Amino acid sequence: MGKKDEGGEVDQQMVRALAHPLRVEILRQLEEGPSGPKRLADRIGEKLGNVSYHMKVLLECDCIELVETIPQRGAVEHIYKLKPNGAMGSQTWKAVPPALRTRYAGTALADFTTRAVEALDAGTTESREGSGVTWLPLNVDEQGWKELRGVLGKVEKGFRAVADKSAERMDSPRDGIPVIVAVAAFEIASGQDVDPS
Repeated sequence: MGKKDEGGEVDQQMVRALAHPLRVEILRQLEEGPSGPKRLADRIGEKLGNVSYHMKVLLECDCIELVETIPQRGAVEHIYKLKPNGAMGSQTWKAVPPALRTRYAGTALADFTTRAVEALDAGTTESREGSGVTWLPLNVDEQGWKELRGVLGKVEKGFRAVADKSAERMDSPRDGIPVIVAVAAFEIASGQDVDPS
């Protein structure tokens, strides 16, 4: 899966797997290691039913595989991991066709912007100490870009670790504080100046 045929057409399984932003996010989360629908739902703030449904689609698309079942309070928790040769398993995000990468980057930015505006309208953007938005225009060389990518990766892993520990302490996701954190780095459009001062 994830390969192109001789005519250069993108594998339809990959297209289906990436056809919904939540499936893309589930794949990104599973890059950190095996997990189940409930833990992922708690971590990313989605309804369990939605996460379960989209994980079934990813299973059908041969992107993930069941690795463990754990009895839990009269039910069974299913634990999945990325397949080594699946759509996102051994491949990196850069292997995804550019048109799809652009589409999902745009979706992520639009979703973030919508949630930020809703928080502004609701007056919650400054309701907690430490809330806020910061962005920095920087000018870096190629080595600096690589270093920034490393910093961003560590920050994102830190965010996920905090969410996982919070989920373990809470009796229910409803007990938590719904927050949005964002990490981004991209080259600005040509013709725009950066003044890092």
